[in-house]
Amino acid sequence: MIQDSNFDRVMESRDHFKDGASSKSQMSRGNKNDLSFKFLAMKNIFLLLSICLLASNLFSVYGQSDFGNEKYRRHTGFYLSMSVGPTFGGISYSVKGSPGQIEFSGTGAQFDLKIGGAVKENLILHASMITTSISGAKVNQAGRLSENVSISENMLIGGGLTYYVMPSNIFLSGSAGMGYYNIIDTKESDNNIKTDNGFSMQLKVGKEWWVGKKWGLGVALTYGTTIVNNGPYDGIEEKLTSNRFGILFNVTLN
Repeated sequence: MIQDSNFDRVMESRDHFKDGASSKSQMSRGNKNDLSFKFLAMKNIFLLLSICLLASNLFSVYGQSDFGNEKYRRHTGFYLSMSVGPTFGGISYSVKGSPGQIEFSGTGAQFDLKIGGAVKENLILHASMITTSISGAKVNQAGRLSENVSISENMLIGGGLTYYVMPSNIFLSGSAGMGYYNIIDTKESDNNIKTDNGFSMQLKVGKEWWVGKKWGLGVALTYGTTIVNNGPYDGIEEKLTSNRFGILFNVTLN
């Protein structure tokens, strides 16, 4: 397979519509965007590790004497959950009326944040924000490969439910909302894309272990997809669809 030198070939199905058309896309500028993807992933990992350390310290100082008290270790009241970890899978891109499609793939980093409260014990209603970033994603178009692209998949506004099966502390969670994509060409900023909004969802199953009166640490498996029909120029219709799986590490306050 041939190594493609830039993202122009990937975007050629767009370009012949571009001349004389009014663009609705919000184009970002500069190659500093690629560094921002890496910085965001590192910041999210550092944040979660810091929270894990804080939770462990709180448990060692305050939690042990009351750890067996059954008025604690219950899923009631305020709920805050943060997760980070690797994701795997692909994102497909196609243009209506054009043959074939483009595949984005690679291992990325996902961060999700859920804030809400228990509507009854063990059943949580929450707002959800989820972002997945892939720096240096592999782009495959008809056998041609490029690695000059970073892509993020974001749930902009979402909500969901989480249910805990007690006393095993296994949880099932689902979130849905509006999502969009950012595609950054690290060599040619004129090719950068921010899509329209579409449907985004996440399913999650995992287990947590109590490390204090209200703190839990855990691990979860996730599946997520974002489906966007994008109209960047008059006369062109694009569709982007993701299928991504992840392994996330959780910190929960409840």
